Amino acid sequence: MDIAKLHLHWGERRYKGKTYRSYSLARAYRDNGKSRKDIVMKLGKLTKPEVQRWQNALQTAKHPQAFLTTLEQLVVTRRYAYLDVAAVNAIWDALHLNRVFRHIGKRTLALASIAKILTLNRCLDPAAKSKTPDWFRRTALPWLLQVPVKQVNASRIFRELIAIEQHKEALWQHLFSHLCRRYPDAMRTVFYDLSSTTFSGSHCLLMKWGYCKEGYHNHVVLALVVNRLGLPFYWEVLPGKTSDVTTITRLLDRLKQRFQDLRVTLTFDRGMVSDNNLRLLEEAEITYISAMDKDQIEGLTGIDFSAFSHLEPQQIEQQVQRLPHFTELTSTIYYRESGEHGTRRYILCFTPHLFKEQRRARAEAVTTFRRVVQELNAELRTAKKSRQHDATMKKFTQPLRKAKLNNVVHVTLQPLQIPIKTVSATRFVRTWQATVDVDDTAMRHAGRLDGFWLLVTNHTEHEHVRWPAKELIPPYQEKTVIEAAFRDIKSCIEIRPVYVWTEAHVKAHYTLCVLAYLINRTLTLRLHANPGGDVTQHIVSHERLYHELSACQIDCIEVKNVQLSTYNMTRPNRVQQELLERIELPHLLHQEVFGSVIERANNKMSSNKKK
Repeated sequence: MDIAKLHLHWGERRYKGKTYRSYSLARAYRDNGKSRKDIVMKLGKLTKPEVQRWQNALQTAKHPQAFLTTLEQLVVTRRYAYLDVAAVNAIWDALHLNRVFRHIGKRTLALASIAKILTLNRCLDPAAKSKTPDWFRRTALPWLLQVPVKQVNASRIFRELIAIEQHKEALWQHLFSHLCRRYPDAMRTVFYDLSSTTFSGSHCLLMKWGYCKEGYHNHVVLALVVNRLGLPFYWEVLPGKTSDVTTITRLLDRLKQRFQDLRVTLTFDRGMVSDNNLRLLEEAEITYISAMDKDQIEGLTGIDFSAFSHLEPQQIEQQVQRLPHFTELTSTIYYRESGEHGTRRYILCFTPHLFKEQRRARAEAVTTFRRVVQELNAELRTAKKSRQHDATMKKFTQPLRKAKLNNVVHVTLQPLQIPIKTVSATRFVRTWQATVDVDDTAMRHAGRLDGFWLLVTNHTEHEHVRWPAKELIPPYQEKTVIEAAFRDIKSCIEIRPVYVWTEAHVKAHYTLCVLAYLINRTLTLRLHANPGGDVTQHIVSHERLYHELSACQIDCIEVKNVQLSTYNMTRPNRVQQELLERIELPHLLHQEVFGSVIERANNKMSSNKKK
């Protein structure tokens, strides 16, 4: 008897006013063109659960791949990261980064695949290069990229780091061209800055011991150029202790032709400003925007700033409206043209918030110094030996100079005799007590430049590229975008600690970190461009995006009673579906995409069993 040809048949009859239903297994057939059925087995009265079990059994028998099991027999044995991995992989492909890494030499695995794997690891789960193969095995990348697991190993990774570094200039050119096509307006102004990163180990030639933003450490310097959206297209690893002001020449050698062709305006921090650097940029016909040091403002503008010493933090919002010749750009910034000197143009800016902060900082510095004086006076009153005047005065003048208050605060020492009783007599120790006098007039004079800063640019009539001041000031304020880039590279991508030490390996490591930041930033921009609905509108960063997507994985499911294993995808929830819409990657949940991944996974498992 072929159970696959049977179906569940039922009939009803009434007895003493009640209706009874009985069931049987029947086989359908046709006799002379008419439908017939043959009762194979009578089952009698069945409960609803019993009916459901018979229907399931008959339905199962009709499908060759179907089988009977229980919930206790179903277990998930392994899980592989899928949706977050697929998202960053899709962005790599959208940036066409594979085109950069040419297939050179005899390779069983393309260089582009290794570069991609290392970059995606930096995006999602930064690990040492030697541990990346383990991460690779725990993801769906072997099936997404169709790369055998055994081909990704530590020795291959370290060999390919050198080749990745050799493609850096090709990466610069590719990204510059891509960003110019994709975001032409955002490439009108680009931002350049440097940041130091601490370094583990002691063998790398690029590493230098010295002062950096983290204090005194072994460190190297990362130079970075990003467009107005924060997307990078140039980076360079420089030896530690490299000063900001010395790097403009190197940047010009690398990017001069590209900047000229596109008429890019380079924006950089005042730490890189020197007369030589500005002259080099002008000779290269590259327009720039930066700011001058505070101590240069008076000489370059010719303005007597003592006229502004009357400004008060409590009234600055009203007083700023009456500043002579100043124009309001926004409620937070005011400006006035301050003339041109040769090819350079100066714009004087005033920021009320900066004014308040600088006044507050100076007042706090005076308060802090008064506490220092109190502590030193208390120490001097307990002196056991006589103190010299000059040596004692130095204890007060050193913190005074450090706080930059030596022209504002005056310290006077008054002698003090302290009796010291001994067994035979009383002797006197000569010590000192300091008094502090704050010169209010000097205090106002010291704060005459508070809130002011001077913009310098070569957007002049002479260069035929003159921008109005209201278009020059925002780019300089927007240089925070490159500061945010460094924060992301140092924190989310975990650029440190650096476990490689050869120069080529270190530079390749930083290249991979910048590419990872590029992918992170691209996804963040897509989230911002597509706010989404109530479900995900609060998710605006790539960190939260990865967290939500990571729950959708490829699961290896085992059915114990029939010794069967298969792969399937975790059912995506509403949040994940909406996020994929926002980052413009909804196809990652289409059957033809994840279905092909599951098919490759199952095929690989079948081939392993045959072996």
